[in-house]
Amino acid sequence: MSYTNPKKPSPAPAALTPISGADLPAWVYAKPDPVAYAAEPQAPADATDDLLTRAEVARYLRVSDRTVSRLIRAGKLPAARIGRAVRIRQSDLFDMLNGKPSISAGLSTCRE
Repeated sequence: MSYTNPKKPSPAPAALTPISGADLPAWVYAKPDPVAYAAEPQAPADATDDLLTRAEVARYLRVSDRTVSRLIRAGKLPAARIGRAVRIRQSDLFDMLNGKPSISAGLSTCRE
């Protein structure tokens, strides 16, 4: 007993054949629910006084580690040395990005 397919194969490749609405499931045509936005702008979720390393700040700013060191030396980004490690307070980083002047001299005289 041999089986024969009643449909003839399409001469066009499958990627070029149009898709009819009957071929797709119903969830494809469903519209997403609208997202409810907050009425008031909120503080960023990561606005804390966590301490960041130079590498973490560089990754956040998408610059090199050396650029972060230059910002610290220039006094534009306040930092503290804890042992041999340099740490930057996250709120100081956001203040620098918002254009607020820094009140500490930073590590301008320290070698890194």
